Amino acid sequence: MDAIFDTIRWLHITIGFTGLAAFWVPVVARKGGRNHVRFGRIYEWAAYFVAGSAVFNGLGRLVAGLLGGASLAGNEESFGFLLFLAYLGIVTFAGVRHGVRSVRARGDFATLRTPFHYALAAMCLIGSATVIAYALLAWSGVSIILLALSPVGLGQGTQMLRQMLTPPTERMAWYYAHMGNMIGAGIAFHTAFLVFGSNRLFSYELPGLWRIVPWILPAAIGIPANRILESRYRAKFGEPRGRGRARGVRPIETPIRT
Repeated sequence: MDAIFDTIRWLHITIGFTGLAAFWVPVVARKGGRNHVRFGRIYEWAAYFVAGSAVFNGLGRLVAGLLGGASLAGNEESFGFLLFLAYLGIVTFAGVRHGVRSVRARGDFATLRTPFHYALAAMCLIGSATVIAYALLAWSGVSIILLALSPVGLGQGTQMLRQMLTPPTERMAWYYAHMGNMIGAGIAFHTAFLVFGSNRLFSYELPGLWRIVPWILPAAIGIPANRILESRYRAKFGEPRGRGRARGVRPIETPIRT
């Protein structure tokens, strides 16, 4: 079983690097252009694999450890890392999926009401609740960080349900949803890389409180950046935040393609 976990881990790392590189091309490329679409698809499928392998390895190693006789007592931090890895995988997959589906919806968010999409939203909420419960019941050195990042899944799942059940009324709501979810998934992607991959790859260890930096740096950069970008595009499209639109208005056609 260890051989399977190790193989998936190396595939996870290799494809993860591909996804990290591909993520930045749509960010800087012309929106809707060939590079935006092409590298966006590479990032999408890389994120799906990385997210799936994170869930498989995280939960798989945790279950294998328990079945192998490992006790939670004394391993709270190690098990916490594995649980958080799986949690990040769920949030990443859901964010990318919702971002891609938002583009295809083109203003008709009701089309997102599928059993699979509802299940993804529920998994984000359950994942957050599980991380919170574990952090509180099995207190360890990572509990504070788990609690600090647990709202990500709550926000992701709540947003997905809200947009499915009460579709936004703005003409370009799908555009903001696509951008925000892809950036949000990118935050989770980069957090996983900094926390679980970079220190092993480059063999370094941050001292003291500096160990917290990899956990919070992607969110500290990505969340404000997303807000700034959304404000700029809202101004461009003439849709200031908080101003509603009548339902049924035909969405603006833009060159973004999937």
